[in-house]
Amino acid sequence: MTKGKIIVVSVVIVAILCAAVMAHAESAKLGQVVYITRSKACGCSAELVKAVDKAVSKVFTGPRQTLLKRIDYDTDRQAAVPYIGEFRLIQLPALLLLDSQGRLLWSAIGSVDPYKLEEKLKELGV
Repeated sequence: MTKGKIIVVSVVIVAILCAAVMAHAESAKLGQVVYITRSKACGCSAELVKAVDKAVSKVFTGPRQTLLKRIDYDTDRQAAVPYIGEFRLIQLPALLLLDSQGRLLWSAIGSVDPYKLEEKLKELGV
């Protein structure tokens, strides 16, 4: 191979790798937040649900509200089941941060630390 052909091949390879990295970076942006909760929880799980509801309500205000999709497992099980199956959720409440392709970026299962959630949202540019 001549030196010119090697340079052309190298440039093409670098361009392909850069495109792949850019595509991944683009999909790492937050597209939607899915919050699956339970309105009919009882006992100690009801206290946990109330605490998480409070944290989610506190964090998702203003422009962030448009990102949030709230699903109540007890009243709309059909809407919750696809997420439960895909992300293998075994405990509720669950907060899922998804990219624009529906891939999981971050999750909080069972309890939500509002400070960690805030950090993650800032990290994702929200």
